[in-house]
Amino acid sequence: MISDFFETNNYFVDKKDGFQESCHIYNEKRERIGRIKQKFSFIQKILPATIGKSILPFNIEIRSANGGLEATISKRGNFLKSEIVIQDATGKKIGIINPKFSFSKPEFKILNTSNHVIAEICDVWKKSNFIINDSSENQIGSINNNWNGTLKNKSTSTDSYKISVMPNYSKYEEKIAVLSSAIVLNMCFLS
Repeated sequence: MISDFFETNNYFVDKKDGFQESCHIYNEKRERIGRIKQKFSFIQKILPATIGKSILPFNIEIRSANGGLEATISKRGNFLKSEIVIQDATGKKIGIINPKFSFSKPEFKILNTSNHVIAEICDVWKKSNFIINDSSENQIGSINNNWNGTLKNKSTSTDSYKISVMPNYSKYEEKIAVLSSAIVLNMCFLS
């Protein structure tokens, strides 16, 4: 069954800090449509203060407002050889996030299950707003970490951001992968 969670094009995420990091997701009407929850082990609660969250394995769940699972993102393996896997609500693998780090141009490639690039997020350390391009370098979305949207006054955190996907981008599994990648970028690599 296909959920309507991914039918909207704008997601407003209000990040909350704590031992069990969680975020609320809103739509343009200020309605809470979901929640993101990152699960930590005891060691992971202590270590990020010294070595950073992006190095450690993680498990993130995207849930609807009624608690239904929409997608999961998990990093498995060690620092040098790890894979960030995106799964739909049924547990089916729908994509992989491939971060490439360099001092001049870090980038995040989003791959489908055939290992073909479906999207890319580049220049993530240079600014607070990012463009998400498809494999032909056409813009399919954006991440705005300084948004002044309709939820500005409702937001209680300085770590809020807006993820937008172009209305004409309707590839369902790829949209889940793009949205999940934007969430991982903000929760694990930029915080």
